[in-house]
Amino acid sequence: MKKGSSFVILIFLFITLLAACKVKDISTPPATLTSIVVTPTDPSIAPGTTTQLTATGIYSNNNRVNITSSVTWTSSDPGIADIGNTAGTHGLVTATTTTGSTIITATSGGISGSTTLTMSHVASMSVTPSPPPSIAPGTMVQYVAIGTLLNSAQQNLTTFATWTSENSGVALVSDAAGSKGLTSAVSAATTTITATYDGVSGSAAFKSSTLSSLAVTPIAPSIAKGTTQQFTATGHLADLTLQSLTSVATWSSSTIGIATISNAGLATAVSEGTTTILASFTSITSLPATLGVTPEVITAITVTPVNPSIVLGKTQQFIAIGTFSDVSTQDISSSATWNSSDINIATISNILGSKGLATSVNTGSTTITASSGGFSGSTTLTVTPVVLESIEVRPATFTIFTSSGIVNEQFTAIGHFSDNSTQDLTTSVIWSSSTNVANISNTPGSKGLATITFAIGTADITATFSGITSNPATLIVTNLL
Repeated sequence: MKKGSSFVILIFLFITLLAACKVKDISTPPATLTSIVVTPTDPSIAPGTTTQLTATGIYSNNNRVNITSSVTWTSSDPGIADIGNTAGTHGLVTATTTTGSTIITATSGGISGSTTLTMSHVASMSVTPSPPPSIAPGTMVQYVAIGTLLNSAQQNLTTFATWTSENSGVALVSDAAGSKGLTSAVSAATTTITATYDGVSGSAAFKSSTLSSLAVTPIAPSIAKGTTQQFTATGHLADLTLQSLTSVATWSSSTIGIATISNAGLATAVSEGTTTILASFTSITSLPATLGVTPEVITAITVTPVNPSIVLGKTQQFIAIGTFSDVSTQDISSSATWNSSDINIATISNILGSKGLATSVNTGSTTITASSGGFSGSTTLTVTPVVLESIEVRPATFTIFTSSGIVNEQFTAIGHFSDNSTQDLTTSVIWSSSTNVANISNTPGSKGLATITFAIGTADITATFSGITSNPATLIVTNLL
């Protein structure tokens, strides 16, 4: 074969390869981080407690991004309060038992923001609800402890306080993590619930009254086949107060072939007819409510949300609301038939459990329609181009031994887009190193190349593009092989 022919074939293959590649337009100059705002502003907490701080990055394109997990957090005085920098603890302040103030700072790429955190002893404690609601034995109420500090700031101390009941035969209050302050009525009487923290206590009364009767509402609703009806159970107590018992009552339907009912009081119409709905709690059973299931027909359908827009690669859940001949309305999403006018733009599910869920396929617009009983309702779904959602820096961790003679490491930035595709953004991002252990290049031709300064330590390497900042990769420099 002649050299000229070989060259033509190579050119043809190169052009074909370029045409087959899906190339994203990344010509827009990347936004840069201009400032960091730490919130809440100048908080105060009691010694030995915790509070969560948030770092918001403000970029040159005016975007505001939560960068709490990607900044480096520091406390000017760890003896007063320390702050987390590990996964799951970023920005979480833990106060010691020492009072005073410390400056909490969030830093990324040489940009910092800070707030002043003050530790102050508890001056007083209030416990709510006060006055308390009267509840039936066997039910529960949540108490909350609010501490007022010596500097007049207030803090929710519910999860830090020690909880006690004056009479455990009347009420039991939880002091276990995850349920502190949750109080169960044991018998019909009164007692006192107390919360204590930092040597200061607060109390609220507790009252329990015997359940006299139980009422179910609505008394005689009528719904169309295939739809639902929420019932409520209201307890009438001996002290003439009312208590919602819907979530704790035992529900029953006399004819489950007509309608079933869940433990939360939600009835589902199965077929035409009537059934009796009852609610019971302890030894009390309600008077019956009658649920009628009718063959009512739909007169109109509304599809929501109206004319939504999503990015390529995302989904949109649609809801169909049917209006019936008795002027009632019902969510008929699960019984309607769904259609997309252009399945090349977006498809929509008719599978039970995901009905009305549209999945984008390409950019453009399509009409989404829900149909039932000879009626239809529709809206327009617009699918916009893909967007960058996150940046991954590789390698995630790298160690350089100074004695090895290696002084450089090339980092790579991989962009993850809304359509689940990825792209190498190494030459487009802005690179930053958190410390002077290593410098990282933003010069064309060497972008992402980290060069050590022979200082021993670690540096967080991050990449930023279009208002998105990666989680940090860690570069470790050590002289120990």
